[in-house]
Amino acid sequence: MPKGKINAFLLHERNLGKVIRFSAKTRIKDESVAEHSFHVALYSMLLADLEEKFGNKVDKEKLLKASLLHDLEECMTDDIIFDFKHGDKKLSKEIKRMGLLFYEKLIGNLPDHMTKEYIDLWSNGKNPRTIEGKILHASDRLEALMYSLEEFQLGNKQFKQVIDIVVKDLKTIKLKSVDYFLKELSLPKS
Repeated sequence: MPKGKINAFLLHERNLGKVIRFSAKTRIKDESVAEHSFHVALYSMLLADLEEKFGNKVDKEKLLKASLLHDLEECMTDDIIFDFKHGDKKLSKEIKRMGLLFYEKLIGNLPDHMTKEYIDLWSNGKNPRTIEGKILHASDRLEALMYSLEEFQLGNKQFKQVIDIVVKDLKTIKLKSVDYFLKELSLPKS
């Protein structure tokens, strides 16, 4: 491996601390993609531990790696607005394809024995046919909910709509751990 490639990877990934989420909304407190990724990994761990208490087997190492990698390409692509990114299936598929190209370029700076695994974790991390994929999807949405609740509690009422949308999405994820979290959260009245 040529000298300096890991340095290039590390310099790029550090940009996640500068990429702001919900950039099209007025915000009281900004959140970077790096902060988001930390919370997603933490929530993944919590949901996985709960799922194991409910009798499900979870590959926590795979889940936590996928959690940390799930938005890594955004250090190069920025955070694409959710409604735009998911507003059209064809466009969403194309954004995912382009995101993979940027991700592969970034991951290509790591030793070869890591690249295949990391590409697979990014590409299949939210596979809805696996419990790890369901947990990662739930954790990503749960993190959006917690950020939105924080904004709402700070007085940013425009995040009420985001809260409602994310809660509705979370209720479609069939995991006992998600149901448990939703029962425990203080959500604003509809």
